[in-house]
Amino acid sequence: MRRHMITGLAAACVLASAVMLGGCSGQDAGKKDAASETTAGTAAETEAPEEEETSAEAEIDPETMDIIKYNIYVEMNNYMVEVLDNVDSYYLVVEYADEFAFVPDSGYDYKFDIRYLNTDIIDDALAVADMEPAYEKLDDLAKQVAEPMRAMMDGFNKINKSSDFADNQYAKAKEYHAEIQGNVEAFEQLAYAFMDEISVIGNERMAAHEQKMLDEGNLIIYNSSHAITIVNQILAECYAQGVDDANITELDLTNIRPLYEELIATVAAYDEAVSDSNQIMKESLSNSAPFDGLLNSLSQSVEWMIKQVESGRPIEDPGSEYLGGIIHIQVVLSQCIERYNTVFVE
Repeated sequence: MRRHMITGLAAACVLASAVMLGGCSGQDAGKKDAASETTAGTAAETEAPEEEETSAEAEIDPETMDIIKYNIYVEMNNYMVEVLDNVDSYYLVVEYADEFAFVPDSGYDYKFDIRYLNTDIIDDALAVADMEPAYEKLDDLAKQVAEPMRAMMDGFNKINKSSDFADNQYAKAKEYHAEIQGNVEAFEQLAYAFMDEISVIGNERMAAHEQKMLDEGNLIIYNSSHAITIVNQILAECYAQGVDDANITELDLTNIRPLYEELIATVAAYDEAVSDSNQIMKESLSNSAPFDGLLNSLSQSVEWMIKQVESGRPIEDPGSEYLGGIIHIQVVLSQCIERYNTVFVE
Protein backbone atom coordinates (compact mmCIF):
# COMPACT_ATOMS: atom_id res chain seq x y z
CA MET A 1 0.00 0.00 0.00
CA ARG A 2 1.38 3.38 -0.96
CA ARG A 3 0.37 6.86 0.06
CA HIS A 4 -1.69 8.28 -2.78
CA MET A 5 -0.66 11.52 -4.44
CA ILE A 6 -3.90 12.02 -6.39
CA THR A 7 -6.50 14.09 -4.55
CA GLY A 8 -10.18 14.68 -4.96
CA LEU A 9 -9.48 18.03 -6.61
CA ALA A 10 -7.18 16.38 -9.06
CA ALA A 11 -9.97 14.02 -9.94
CA ALA A 12 -12.26 16.92 -10.56
CA CYS A 13 -9.76 18.27 -13.04
CA VAL A 14 -9.84 15.02 -14.96
CA LEU A 15 -13.61 15.09 -14.91
CA ALA A 16 -13.81 18.62 -16.24
CA SER A 17 -11.54 17.71 -19.12
CA ALA A 18 -14.12 15.17 -20.16
CA VAL A 19 -16.88 17.74 -19.82
CA MET A 20 -14.95 20.27 -21.86
CA LEU A 21 -14.34 17.69 -24.54
CA GLY A 22 -17.69 15.99 -24.54
CA GLY A 23 -19.93 19.05 -24.38
CA CYS A 24 -21.79 17.83 -21.31
CA SER A 25 -23.28 19.87 -18.52
CA GLY A 26 -20.82 21.81 -16.38
CA GLN A 27 -19.77 20.22 -13.09
CA ASP A 28 -19.03 21.59 -9.64
CA ALA A 29 -15.35 20.78 -10.00
CA GLY A 30 -14.50 21.84 -6.47
CA LYS A 31 -16.59 19.19 -4.78
CA LYS A 32 -14.97 16.07 -3.36
CA ASP A 33 -18.04 14.03 -4.28
CA ALA A 34 -17.26 13.79 -7.97
CA ALA A 35 -20.39 12.09 -9.30
CA SER A 36 -20.36 13.30 -12.91
CA GLU A 37 -23.20 13.89 -15.35
CA THR A 38 -22.65 12.41 -18.79
CA THR A 39 -24.20 13.49 -22.07
CA ALA A 40 -27.09 11.09 -21.68
CA GLY A 41 -27.03 10.38 -17.97
CA THR A 42 -26.02 6.91 -16.86
CA ALA A 43 -25.81 4.13 -19.39
CA ALA A 44 -27.78 1.54 -17.43
CA GLU A 45 -30.14 2.93 -14.82
CA THR A 46 -32.20 -0.24 -14.75
CA GLU A 47 -31.61 -3.81 -15.78
CA ALA A 48 -33.32 -4.11 -19.16
CA PRO A 49 -33.55 -7.18 -21.36
CA GLU A 50 -30.59 -7.67 -23.67
CA GLU A 51 -32.73 -6.96 -26.73
CA GLU A 52 -33.74 -3.56 -25.37
CA GLU A 53 -30.13 -2.68 -24.51
CA THR A 54 -29.01 -3.59 -28.02
CA SER A 55 -31.83 -1.53 -29.53
CA ALA A 56 -31.04 1.48 -27.34
CA GLU A 57 -27.37 1.29 -28.26
CA ALA A 58 -28.25 1.12 -31.95
CA GLU A 59 -30.31 4.31 -31.69
CA ILE A 60 -27.31 6.31 -30.43
CA ASP A 61 -24.96 7.57 -33.11
CA PRO A 62 -21.33 6.38 -32.74
CA GLU A 63 -19.95 9.81 -31.83
CA THR A 64 -22.46 10.30 -29.01
CA MET A 65 -21.89 6.74 -27.79
CA ASP A 66 -18.16 7.41 -27.69
CA ILE A 67 -18.74 10.50 -25.53
CA ILE A 68 -21.09 8.64 -23.19
CA LYS A 69 -18.70 5.73 -22.75
CA TYR A 70 -15.66 7.94 -22.27
CA ASN A 71 -17.41 10.12 -19.69
CA ILE A 72 -18.58 7.07 -17.75
CA TYR A 73 -14.98 5.87 -17.63
CA VAL A 74 -13.85 9.32 -16.48
CA GLU A 75 -16.49 9.17 -13.73
CA MET A 76 -15.21 5.70 -12.84
CA ASN A 77 -11.72 7.19 -12.62
CA ASN A 78 -12.95 9.86 -10.22
CA TYR A 79 -14.68 7.36 -7.97
CA MET A 80 -11.46 5.37 -7.88
CA VAL A 81 -9.72 8.46 -6.54
CA GLU A 82 -12.44 8.83 -3.91
CA VAL A 83 -11.92 5.21 -2.86
CA LEU A 84 -8.16 5.80 -2.67
CA ASP A 85 -8.85 8.84 -0.47
CA ASN A 86 -10.86 6.55 1.82
CA VAL A 87 -7.98 4.07 1.82
CA ASP A 88 -5.58 6.78 2.96
CA SER A 89 -7.94 7.91 5.71
CA TYR A 90 -8.65 4.36 6.88
CA TYR A 91 -5.00 3.34 7.19
CA LEU A 92 -4.20 6.44 9.17
CA VAL A 93 -6.28 4.79 11.90
CA VAL A 94 -6.03 1.04 11.23
CA GLU A 95 -2.89 -1.03 10.75
CA TYR A 96 -2.17 -2.28 7.22
CA ALA A 97 -2.26 -5.95 8.23
CA ASP A 98 -4.56 -8.96 7.97
CA GLU A 99 -5.48 -8.79 11.65
CA PHE A 100 -7.50 -5.76 12.71
CA ALA A 101 -5.56 -3.41 14.99
CA PHE A 102 -5.40 0.33 15.52
CA VAL A 103 -2.37 2.43 14.63
CA PRO A 104 -0.89 3.45 17.99
CA ASP A 105 -1.58 7.06 18.96
CA SER A 106 -2.90 8.01 15.50
CA GLY A 107 -4.96 10.83 16.96
CA TYR A 108 -7.91 9.99 14.69
CA ASP A 109 -11.24 8.28 15.33
CA TYR A 110 -12.12 5.01 13.60
CA LYS A 111 -14.47 6.59 11.03
CA PHE A 112 -12.19 9.56 10.31
CA ASP A 113 -12.93 11.06 6.87
CA ILE A 114 -14.54 7.88 5.48
CA ARG A 115 -17.04 9.04 2.86
CA TYR A 116 -20.05 7.15 1.53
CA LEU A 117 -19.83 6.43 -2.22
CA ASN A 118 -22.56 5.28 -4.61
CA THR A 119 -21.59 2.02 -6.34
CA ASP A 120 -23.86 2.61 -9.37
CA ILE A 121 -20.86 3.81 -11.37
CA ILE A 122 -19.50 0.26 -11.37
CA ASP A 123 -22.69 -1.02 -12.99
CA ASP A 124 -22.56 1.81 -15.53
CA ALA A 125 -18.97 0.98 -16.44
CA LEU A 126 -19.74 -2.72 -16.81
CA ALA A 127 -22.75 -1.87 -18.97
CA VAL A 128 -20.65 0.04 -21.51
CA ALA A 129 -17.52 -2.14 -21.34
CA ASP A 130 -18.78 -4.43 -24.12
CA MET A 131 -20.25 -1.64 -26.22
CA GLU A 132 -18.67 0.03 -29.23
CA PRO A 133 -16.40 1.83 -29.63
CA ALA A 134 -13.94 -0.54 -28.02
CA TYR A 135 -11.44 0.83 -25.52
CA GLU A 136 -9.38 -2.30 -25.41
CA LYS A 137 -7.30 -1.68 -22.26
CA LEU A 138 -9.93 0.31 -20.41
CA ASP A 139 -12.71 -2.15 -21.20
CA ASP A 140 -10.65 -5.01 -19.80
CA LEU A 141 -9.51 -3.02 -16.77
CA ALA A 142 -13.08 -1.89 -16.02
CA LYS A 143 -14.18 -5.52 -15.89
CA GLN A 144 -11.23 -6.59 -13.75
CA VAL A 145 -11.44 -3.77 -11.22
CA ALA A 146 -15.23 -3.98 -10.75
CA GLU A 147 -15.20 -6.74 -8.12
CA PRO A 148 -12.44 -5.43 -5.81
CA MET A 149 -13.68 -1.85 -6.24
CA ARG A 150 -17.23 -2.82 -5.25
CA ALA A 151 -15.89 -4.74 -2.23
CA MET A 152 -13.84 -1.71 -1.15
CA MET A 153 -16.76 0.68 -1.58
CA ASP A 154 -19.14 -1.66 0.26
CA GLY A 155 -16.67 -1.99 3.13
CA PHE A 156 -16.19 1.75 3.48
CA ASN A 157 -19.92 2.41 3.13
CA LYS A 158 -20.60 0.01 5.99
CA ILE A 159 -18.07 1.87 8.12
CA ASN A 160 -19.63 5.21 7.20
CA LYS A 161 -23.13 4.08 8.20
CA SER A 162 -22.20 1.93 11.20
CA SER A 163 -22.99 3.18 14.69
CA ASP A 164 -22.28 -0.06 16.58
CA PHE A 165 -18.87 -0.95 15.15
CA ALA A 166 -17.33 -0.93 18.65
CA ASP A 167 -19.76 -3.48 20.14
CA ASN A 168 -18.42 -6.88 21.20
CA GLN A 169 -14.76 -5.77 20.98
CA TYR A 170 -15.15 -4.20 17.52
CA ALA A 171 -16.64 -7.34 15.97
CA LYS A 172 -18.19 -5.47 13.02
CA ALA A 173 -15.07 -3.36 12.50
CA LYS A 174 -13.09 -6.59 12.17
CA GLU A 175 -15.55 -7.83 9.52
CA TYR A 176 -15.26 -4.59 7.59
CA HIS A 177 -11.47 -4.75 7.83
CA ALA A 178 -11.35 -8.25 6.35
CA GLU A 179 -13.35 -7.02 3.36
CA ILE A 180 -11.13 -3.97 2.82
CA GLN A 181 -7.79 -5.62 3.55
CA GLY A 182 -8.63 -8.56 1.31
CA ASN A 183 -9.21 -6.35 -1.72
CA VAL A 184 -7.03 -3.27 -1.27
CA GLU A 185 -3.93 -4.59 -3.06
CA ALA A 186 -5.82 -5.80 -6.14
CA PHE A 187 -7.90 -2.64 -6.26
CA GLU A 188 -4.90 -0.32 -6.03
CA GLN A 189 -3.00 -2.14 -8.76
CA LEU A 190 -5.94 -2.15 -11.18
CA ALA A 191 -7.09 1.37 -10.29
CA TYR A 192 -3.71 2.90 -11.00
CA ALA A 193 -3.50 1.03 -14.31
CA PHE A 194 -6.99 2.30 -15.22
CA MET A 195 -6.17 5.89 -14.26
CA ASP A 196 -2.88 5.83 -16.18
CA GLU A 197 -4.66 4.61 -19.31
CA ILE A 198 -7.49 7.12 -19.16
CA SER A 199 -4.96 9.88 -18.57
CA VAL A 200 -3.21 8.97 -21.81
CA ILE A 201 -6.49 8.89 -23.72
CA GLY A 202 -7.68 12.12 -22.12
CA ASN A 203 -4.48 13.95 -23.04
CA GLU A 204 -4.75 12.79 -26.64
CA ARG A 205 -8.36 13.89 -26.87
CA MET A 206 -7.73 17.25 -25.28
CA ALA A 207 -4.79 17.96 -27.60
CA ALA A 208 -6.98 17.22 -30.64
CA HIS A 209 -9.84 19.28 -29.21
CA GLU A 210 -7.62 22.27 -28.54
CA GLN A 211 -6.05 22.04 -31.99
CA LYS A 212 -9.54 22.21 -33.47
CA MET A 213 -10.24 25.35 -31.44
CA LEU A 214 -7.02 26.90 -32.70
CA ASP A 215 -7.68 25.91 -36.32
CA GLU A 216 -11.12 27.56 -36.12
CA GLY A 217 -9.59 30.76 -34.74
CA ASN A 218 -11.37 30.52 -31.37
CA LEU A 219 -8.49 32.04 -29.45
CA ILE A 220 -10.34 32.86 -26.24
CA ILE A 221 -11.66 29.38 -25.60
CA TYR A 222 -8.40 27.82 -26.83
CA ASN A 223 -6.16 29.78 -24.47
CA SER A 224 -8.62 29.26 -21.60
CA SER A 225 -8.56 25.51 -22.18
CA HIS A 226 -4.83 25.35 -22.76
CA ALA A 227 -4.04 27.21 -19.52
CA ILE A 228 -6.01 24.55 -17.65
CA THR A 229 -4.24 21.80 -19.58
CA ILE A 230 -0.80 23.20 -18.72
CA VAL A 231 -1.56 23.41 -15.01
CA ASN A 232 -2.85 19.84 -15.07
CA GLN A 233 0.52 18.90 -16.56
CA ILE A 234 2.33 20.81 -13.80
CA LEU A 235 0.33 18.98 -11.14
CA ALA A 236 0.96 15.66 -12.89
CA GLU A 237 4.69 16.36 -12.72
CA CYS A 238 4.39 17.00 -8.97
CA TYR A 239 2.50 13.72 -8.48
CA ALA A 240 4.99 11.82 -10.64
CA GLN A 241 7.78 13.02 -8.36
CA GLY A 242 5.85 11.96 -5.27
CA VAL A 243 5.68 15.53 -4.02
CA ASP A 244 2.87 17.23 -2.15
CA ASP A 245 2.75 20.13 0.30
CA ALA A 246 4.33 18.00 3.02
CA ASN A 247 7.60 17.63 1.10
CA ILE A 248 7.31 20.47 -1.40
CA THR A 249 10.94 21.55 -1.00
CA GLU A 250 11.97 18.27 -2.68
CA LEU A 251 10.27 19.27 -5.95
CA ASP A 252 12.58 19.31 -8.98
CA LEU A 253 11.56 22.34 -11.05
CA THR A 254 13.42 21.27 -14.21
CA ASN A 255 10.29 20.17 -16.07
CA ILE A 256 8.00 22.66 -14.35
CA ARG A 257 9.78 25.88 -15.36
CA PRO A 258 9.14 25.53 -19.12
CA LEU A 259 5.50 24.66 -18.41
CA TYR A 260 5.22 27.76 -16.27
CA GLU A 261 6.68 29.91 -19.07
CA GLU A 262 4.16 28.38 -21.48
CA LEU A 263 1.40 29.15 -18.98
CA ILE A 264 2.46 32.80 -18.76
CA ALA A 265 2.46 33.08 -22.56
CA THR A 266 -0.95 31.37 -22.79
CA VAL A 267 -2.56 33.68 -20.24
CA ALA A 268 -1.05 36.68 -22.04
CA ALA A 269 -2.52 35.42 -25.33
CA TYR A 270 -5.89 35.03 -23.61
CA ASP A 271 -5.70 38.61 -22.30
CA GLU A 272 -4.90 39.84 -25.81
CA ALA A 273 -7.77 37.89 -27.32
CA VAL A 274 -10.39 39.18 -24.87
CA SER A 275 -9.25 42.75 -25.53
CA ASP A 276 -10.38 42.36 -29.17
CA SER A 277 -14.10 43.08 -29.49
CA ASN A 278 -14.24 41.31 -32.85
CA GLN A 279 -12.81 38.15 -31.28
CA ILE A 280 -15.40 38.35 -28.52
CA MET A 281 -18.13 38.64 -31.16
CA LYS A 282 -16.66 35.72 -33.16
CA GLU A 283 -16.87 33.44 -30.11
CA SER A 284 -20.32 34.77 -29.09
CA LEU A 285 -19.21 35.92 -25.65
CA SER A 286 -21.30 38.44 -23.73
CA ASN A 287 -18.42 40.18 -21.95
CA SER A 288 -14.68 40.75 -22.22
CA ALA A 289 -13.80 39.21 -18.84
CA PRO A 290 -15.27 35.70 -18.77
CA PHE A 291 -12.70 34.55 -16.20
CA ASP A 292 -12.61 37.72 -14.06
CA GLY A 293 -8.87 37.36 -13.48
CA LEU A 294 -9.00 33.67 -12.53
CA LEU A 295 -6.42 32.67 -15.16
CA ASN A 296 -4.04 35.30 -13.81
CA SER A 297 -4.61 33.88 -10.33
CA LEU A 298 -3.85 30.44 -11.73
CA SER A 299 -0.48 31.49 -13.15
CA GLN A 300 0.26 33.35 -9.92
CA SER A 301 -0.45 30.23 -7.87
CA VAL A 302 2.20 28.35 -9.84
CA GLU A 303 4.62 31.26 -9.47
CA TRP A 304 4.13 31.18 -5.69
CA MET A 305 4.78 27.43 -5.63
CA ILE A 306 8.03 27.87 -7.55
CA LYS A 307 9.13 30.58 -5.13
CA GLN A 308 8.21 28.35 -2.19
CA VAL A 309 10.41 25.57 -3.55
CA GLU A 310 13.26 27.95 -4.29
CA SER A 311 13.11 29.35 -0.75
CA GLY A 312 13.82 25.92 0.72
CA ARG A 313 11.24 26.55 3.44
CA PRO A 314 8.75 23.75 4.16
CA ILE A 315 5.05 24.49 4.51
CA GLU A 316 4.14 24.59 8.20
CA ASP A 317 0.62 23.16 7.82
CA PRO A 318 0.74 21.00 4.66
CA GLY A 319 -2.84 19.79 5.04
CA SER A 320 -4.34 23.25 4.60
CA GLU A 321 -4.51 25.63 1.65
CA TYR A 322 -1.35 27.74 1.65
CA LEU A 323 -0.14 30.36 -0.84
CA GLY A 324 2.84 28.62 -2.40
CA GLY A 325 1.42 25.14 -1.95
CA ILE A 326 0.10 22.54 -4.38
CA ILE A 327 -3.29 22.51 -2.66
CA HIS A 328 -3.71 26.21 -3.50
CA ILE A 329 -2.99 25.48 -7.17
CA GLN A 330 -5.62 22.73 -7.09
CA VAL A 331 -8.21 25.05 -5.57
CA VAL A 332 -7.65 27.83 -8.13
CA LEU A 333 -7.56 25.30 -10.96
CA SER A 334 -10.89 23.91 -9.79
CA GLN A 335 -12.36 27.42 -9.87
CA CYS A 336 -11.04 27.92 -13.42
CA ILE A 337 -12.54 24.65 -14.59
CA GLU A 338 -15.89 25.49 -13.06
CA ARG A 339 -15.83 28.89 -14.75
CA TYR A 340 -14.79 27.33 -18.07
CA ASN A 341 -17.74 24.97 -17.95
CA THR A 342 -20.09 27.81 -17.01
CA VAL A 343 -18.91 30.09 -19.83
CA PHE A 344 -18.19 27.67 -22.66
CA VAL A 345 -20.16 24.49 -21.98
CA GLU A 346 -23.44 25.11 -20.19
